[in-house]
Parts: sequence; C-alpha cells; structure tokens
Amino acid sequence: MKFINLFIAVSVLLVSACSDSSSESSSNFELTGKLGNAHGDTLFLEQMGTDGLIQVDTAMLDENGEFTMNPVITEIGFYRLKTSDKNFCTFIFDTNQKVSITGDVADLGNSYNVEGSEDSKLFWEINMTSAESYRKRDSLQKIFQAFVNITQMDSLRIDSMSNELEKPYTQLVDEHNQYLKAFIEKHPSSFASLAAIQQLQPDEFMDTYFKLDDGLFAKYPNSPYIKAYHDGVSSSRKLAVGTLAPEIMMNTPAEKPLALSSLKGKVVLIDFWASWCGPCRAENPNVVKAYNKYKSKGFDIYSVSLDKDMDKWKQAIKADALVWTNHVCDFKFWQSPVVALYNFNAIPTNVLIDKEGKILAKNLRGEALDKKLEELFK
Repeated sequence: MKFINLFIAVSVLLVSACSDSSSESSSNFELTGKLGNAHGDTLFLEQMGTDGLIQVDTAMLDENGEFTMNPVITEIGFYRLKTSDKNFCTFIFDTNQKVSITGDVADLGNSYNVEGSEDSKLFWEINMTSAESYRKRDSLQKIFQAFVNITQMDSLRIDSMSNELEKPYTQLVDEHNQYLKAFIEKHPSSFASLAAIQQLQPDEFMDTYFKLDDGLFAKYPNSPYIKAYHDGVSSSRKLAVGTLAPEIMMNTPAEKPLALSSLKGKVVLIDFWASWCGPCRAENPNVVKAYNKYKSKGFDIYSVSLDKDMDKWKQAIKADALVWTNHVCDFKFWQSPVVALYNFNAIPTNVLIDKEGKILAKNLRGEALDKKLEELFK
C-alpha cells in the first residue's frame, strides 16, 4: 500500500508536513537530555517532511553530556535526533510537551529512553519488539545458510531442512503479526500505530488498516500525516476483494488499444511488471506455468508493463515466453496512471479478478497463485 514508508528499529522514515509559520508563537515545546560518552558532540533535530528531512534545531552537548532544545513544534509529527545519518533515534512530538531523553550518544537508536511523550514511548516499544522478532528470524536464516555452505547437501536434504526451519520462522512471523494487530487495536488513535500497521500485509490485515484509519482520522482529521494515510486506505477500500477492478486501457506491442474489460468472461490475472525489473523476470516462469496449466479452463493474463522502451519490452516478452496476447504499456514508467489507480509502489504485483471483473485476490505468487487457481477451477 502506498501510504508512508517506514523502516523499523533504528531506522525510521515517515511522511510529514511543513509547519505553519503563522502559528509559531504558540509553540512551547522543550527537549532536554543527558547522553553518555559525550565529547562535545553536536545534535541535530530534524522534522521528517514529505520532501525530505528538515532541520529544525541544533545543540552541542556540554561536558556532562546535557543539552536543551526549543524547536518550533506546532502540530504532532515525526522527528529524529541525530549525530549523523547513521546514528539517530526517532520520536513523535506534539505541541507544548516537555520531553527528556537519556542514552548513549554513540548509539542513539538502540540506547535511548524517553519521558514526556507517550506516543514516543509507544513507538520505542514497537521498534524494540520488532527488532527482536527480526533478529530471531535472521538467526534462523543464518543457520540454514551455514548448513548449506558447510555441508555437502543434496537437494532433497536441503528441501527437508528448509521445511523444518520454515515452521519456527512462520511461527515468529505469526506471533509478531498478532502482537502488532493487538497493539493497534489497543491504540487505534495513536501516531505510534502507524509504525505497527506498515509491518502488516494489507491484503491479510485490511480490517486492521481500516480500524486504524477510523481511529486516527476521527482524532486528527487535519493532520497531513493522517490525511496521507487516510487517502491510501480510501484507495485500498476501492480495491478491496469483491469490488470491481478499475478499467485499464493501453496499447499493445502492435500499438492497438486493448481494454481490460475485453477479457470479461474469463478469470484474469492483471500482472504489473517490467523488463527492467529483476524480481518480475524471476517470477515470470511461475506466471507462464500458471497460464499453460489453466488457460484451457478459462484463465487468461493481462500484462501491464511499466517499461520505458518498446524494444526492450518486446524482447522481454519473447525471452520469457509470455505467449499470451494481452500485453499493454503506456511507456510512462512509474508515472503511469495505473500506479495510482491500483495503488501499488513495487513490482511485481498482481490482481486476480473473476469473470465479472470483481477482485478475488491480490499479490499471488508462485505456489500461492497455483493454489488459488486450482481452487477456482477444480
């Protein structure tokens, strides 16, 4: 979903908004702190703006590692305190708060504690819990890779071990997803929940996305942050399972218009891809396999490319044996209207629709696509 890009643990980026200079006099915010291992370091406070990071204040740590800042904070938003772009911590600040932090100046993201900002404390909880979950998953992956590298395993043994490790890995994912879901339901109007929601797959947890949107939009209807999230959710409501897929009309390689609706009466996979997209090319064999297996049963594919070059597009279609005829492209790259229309920000992505053009599922890849089609055509 194209809402707010967020990276957990010590690295977080969120959309923000510029403050209204006419209301600066109303700000009475104060940030104080005491940081260990200080050696005259300079701290920078940045607002996370939609057009990039905006520096709003600076301070030098004194001999005791203490500092004070009085930035202009006119509305709730996301901020980061840093010594460098690789060493920072992220907060949610609101007007008139008196916030204090402690920590190690050499490792801000992992060491800080905050008081005076409840949303920042909740944000810290999410980051620490999420980081621990990802560390455990990474350990399992490293164990598997180590065995593969060290031992002379045949493919059957590798598959067997992979299946065994997949169980605890999936359990870690499920447990963390449930934690995030419960957190959001407990804090449906907290800015911190924006950090939780974006770790959940929209297609699986769309109801949770809707609940958070209802809670945040009711409390902060004028916040640019929440408006951005609300707009994204509103777009996704239009693409929910059971709704009609928006019409697409583009030209084929023969430069003739072809509408998605022309395939009505078939189960259709709307496949968004491009010749320059490595993951798309890697997924193409699965798409081809599904087409060949189910085409005689009423399955078809409508491939929408984000290519910029006609020749490269045609070459990729031929090289990957994409033998169906429904290929379209407008050569507008990420500026293509279909990106906003279908609300995606990465490819490959796809939407499966029924014979009436209603959405059945989204982002089915590999075995998941085959399983869904087998269910439909059994």
